[in-house]
Order: sequence, then C-alpha cells, then structure tokens
Amino acid sequence: MDQPDKYQKIADLFRYPDENLTTNARSFLELSGTIPQDEINELQKFVTALENSTVKQQQEYYMKTFHVQAICYLDIGYMMFGEDYKRAQLLVNLQNEHKIAGVDCKNELADHLPNVLTLLSKTTNMEFSEELGFIITMPAVKFMFSRFNNTDNYYRSLFKVLLSFLNNDFTGERLMEFSFAEEKFSVKNEFLMPSPKMTVCNSNCKQKKY
Repeated sequence: MDQPDKYQKIADLFRYPDENLTTNARSFLELSGTIPQDEINELQKFVTALENSTVKQQQEYYMKTFHVQAICYLDIGYMMFGEDYKRAQLLVNLQNEHKIAGVDCKNELADHLPNVLTLLSKTTNMEFSEELGFIITMPAVKFMFSRFNNTDNYYRSLFKVLLSFLNNDFTGERLMEFSFAEEKFSVKNEFLMPSPKMTVCNSNCKQKKY
C-alpha cells in the first residue's frame, strides 16, 4: 500500500467537525502533490466549502449529511448489512483488530468509517489489510458514494478521493471471488447486502470461474 498514513489523514476529515477540520483539510491538500490532478480538484472543492463556512455551520452540515435524514451513514457494517447479525460479527472482528493495532475508537463503533480507515493505516498485518480494504471497505465506500449521486453535497468530493485511493491500493488479486456484482451498488438498495440469508460470496459476489 502506498503511503498508508494517508488513510489516517483522510479519516480525520470524516470525523465530526471541530476547529481543526479546515486546517487539516488544507494540510491534506498541500500534501497531496503525488495524486492525480482530478483528485486534487475534488479535494479543493471540499477545502473551499469548509473555508466558506463556520465550525457551527460545518457541524450542522455534517449532521444533515450523516445523521438527520442522512444521505448515508458512516457505519460501514450498517451500510452493508443493516441490523443483520452479520454486522454484529463484523463489529466483534473489527474490535479485536482495533485492539491489536492500538486504535482508539473513542465513542464510535468499530465499523465507523474513520475508525476503519485509521485501522487500515495502522495495522501491520498485510493479509488482513488487503482483506479489510478489498472485501469490506472499498465496496462499502462505493455504496456510500452512490448515495451522493445528483447531489452537490461537498462530502461527495471527499468520498470520490477516498474511493480512488482504495481502488489504487486494493486490487484484490487473490480475492476476486469476493468482488461484488455491480447491481449491488444501485441506489435502489437500502443496504449493500439486504437479505439476512445472504452470504458474502454465494449471494453477492461474482462467481469464480475455473
């Protein structure tokens, strides 16, 4: 993975806004000289929007985006499974990995997007990192990003940059049987895996061809 610390930096931009958000966003933009110009342009949209708002306005915007009549929620497991038991299994597994990597989830759950991104930046288990990135995080973020279609919400730009990072870093060469079929990302779906009887591979993935 190229520059894993970038996931820690972008994770901070997805957290509840405080007086440091605009400064962190500017710093992240300044450190992004190695990424393609179109991604820099997307980051600039995000930074400009923050610069034109107060902290209180940023907090209200965040709440409307992710909490009150949310466009999407930032809990990956919920966006994937809803309240199905598979989310509970994911939470337990992630909590164990957070503990190993020394990630403090603070007052959020283990599947909260900023916590998952922080875990990607800190874990030293490369096999786990690839599975977390390709099987869980990338499809969940792609599903989240689809919720922002036809909106001018400035978090759309941040999701677009994050999805580009994930696509570049997690190619899934050994994990293609876990690739989600494209129709699963439809905005018509409330969750990425809506049926409680579905399994990750048999019901949601492209079947591996031998």
